[in-house]
Amino acid sequence: MCGILGAISGGGRPVDTSLFLKQLDTLAHRGPDGYGVLLVDARTGRPAVAYNRTPEDQGGGNPSVALGHRRLSILDLSPEAAQPMADADGRYWVTFNGEIYNFEELRRELEGLGHLFRTDHSDTEVLLHVFMEWGEACLARLRGMFAFAALDLGAKRLFLARDRLGKKPLYYRAGPDGFRFASELKALLADPAVPRRLDPISLAQYLVYNYVPAPRTIYLDVRKLPAAHCAWVDLARPDRIEPRPYWTLRFEPDETRSLEDWVGEFETAFAEAVRLRMASDVPLGALLSGGIDSTLVVRAMSRVARRPIKTFSVGVGRDGEGELPWARQVARRYGTEHHEEIIRPDAVSLLPRLASVYDEPFADASALPTYCVFEAAGRHVTVVLSGDGGDELFAGYKHYDLHRSLGALDWLPAPLRRLVFGLGARFWPDNVVGRGRLALLSQDDRGRYRELRARSEALRFLAPDLRREVLADPRLHVSFDAAWEQAPEEPVSRAQYLDTSTYLPEDVLVKVDRASMAHSVEARCPLLDHRVVELAARIPVRFKYLPERKKLLLKHLLEPDLGRAFVERPKTGFGLPRDQWFRGELAPLVRDRLLSADTPLPPEIDRRAVARLVRSYHRGNRNLSRYVWNLLMLAAWVEVAHGSSHE
Repeated sequence: MCGILGAISGGGRPVDTSLFLKQLDTLAHRGPDGYGVLLVDARTGRPAVAYNRTPEDQGGGNPSVALGHRRLSILDLSPEAAQPMADADGRYWVTFNGEIYNFEELRRELEGLGHLFRTDHSDTEVLLHVFMEWGEACLARLRGMFAFAALDLGAKRLFLARDRLGKKPLYYRAGPDGFRFASELKALLADPAVPRRLDPISLAQYLVYNYVPAPRTIYLDVRKLPAAHCAWVDLARPDRIEPRPYWTLRFEPDETRSLEDWVGEFETAFAEAVRLRMASDVPLGALLSGGIDSTLVVRAMSRVARRPIKTFSVGVGRDGEGELPWARQVARRYGTEHHEEIIRPDAVSLLPRLASVYDEPFADASALPTYCVFEAAGRHVTVVLSGDGGDELFAGYKHYDLHRSLGALDWLPAPLRRLVFGLGARFWPDNVVGRGRLALLSQDDRGRYRELRARSEALRFLAPDLRREVLADPRLHVSFDAAWEQAPEEPVSRAQYLDTSTYLPEDVLVKVDRASMAHSVEARCPLLDHRVVELAARIPVRFKYLPERKKLLLKHLLEPDLGRAFVERPKTGFGLPRDQWFRGELAPLVRDRLLSADTPLPPEIDRRAVARLVRSYHRGNRNLSRYVWNLLMLAAWVEVAHGSSHE
């Protein structure tokens, strides 16, 4: 797990090496164990690389191309595995963030084709040779999480790619001054020449979705490479990039097999995915929430581990414990070395730190406990396995039931639904429970599911002129709508596809990557092994979901070990008791941050609408804490990214 950086000069100007090194330093948390820099001389085309020292003395004094790498040593800790890494002839170079879990299998295949390796067991060197042998087609062979750049000096092209599910990030900027890419936005923004022009569509998307969906970022001049996408960049024309998808998840259930057949196949595939992710030359553990998914991971790890697994949990419930009692039960059952942290209201003081970690506005409240659990894990281990992906693969979210129940009124003509329920929501008191449900009933199937995953009501916090502009712009929901058009027709599979294509890569995996790497910890997600994901998509819905009973197959696996009471308890989740905090201990903080004259909220936000929200929230019984948290995180981001006032 590492941080990567790259630059291709444009307009005849060389890459500024001093600036490049400063940008690379911003990624030190992703790779504290060392760094490397490649410079390619614009006149001679010759590459020069330096590790853990200033590269100017190594040649490449007039660089047209630079690749950088910050190293977190996980596999093959030797200097020979350092990056950027080249082939024997110096034509191909790679800088890589992630892990290739099937690298041993690929290495054997490549050795059979005549490839020679100089490292003992570096997955980076295998990735380099896989690209040399198969080019872009190599992506179909890779099993892992990755964002990488492969440079072909012979063809004078750069290749970029992200893994299928979007576990590893990649930001880029293309323009007349050339092309830049990095693992995190902060590395690109370390260049003072990069404009900080706020994108109004992205701001609106943040308010509605709690994140900014790829390919957009909060800034007009920077983009993200979406999950399961790749792109080529011509060194002679670095202002051009056309990302394209290379993988799509398909839901094609096989109805001919029994539940027992699927349980056996899934357990075998999942056990292999866990075993592959336990390969590490550094200490390894697991996150344990006490829920179904993380328990499944710990169960599989305990079957192959040679010593007790280190597990890490946080408590965030009303009593300060949340699911900790369940996590303790799992730890006892599988004999783990268990560690716990309790999240208290004063943890909200971490908001500025979270804003810095995520680089752009990000309002998933579970980011706070996630940050804290990785901080705790980082004191003991360098690698952790987590249960992310189970809710998407096995229909575990509560809103699946709500979407189904609300659809019971779809027999009513759409115009009548919009008239009756839409008017009811419009005139319903803002501070009284029920308004949201009426708004959902007024929607068609697409709109209803989108509103379960988003909240268009949050657009009321935009300044009036901007709000009108955004509401007329089809780009606001373009990511969700594109996924809807590709989704299968079966309702549960459609919901799973939508969550896997939008919420998972743009929220869940962003949260996990930034929180883990902030503490130099690598997070691995065996449920998101793409072979496991594709297998789950072939399992019939009836073995995954029934009304009011979800994750059937996973519960079938765990019940013999932990009992029916464990597997059938209501889903708790990993969020914060925001409503309790904001009405209690943190009420003064809410008023101070959002209502004061010097609030750091940007000018695009309507202060009067924010004031109405806070007053309504504290006077009524409707839970509006989602919007309060969203605005608090926006204010924290503005303060961190732009100082006390937005530019």
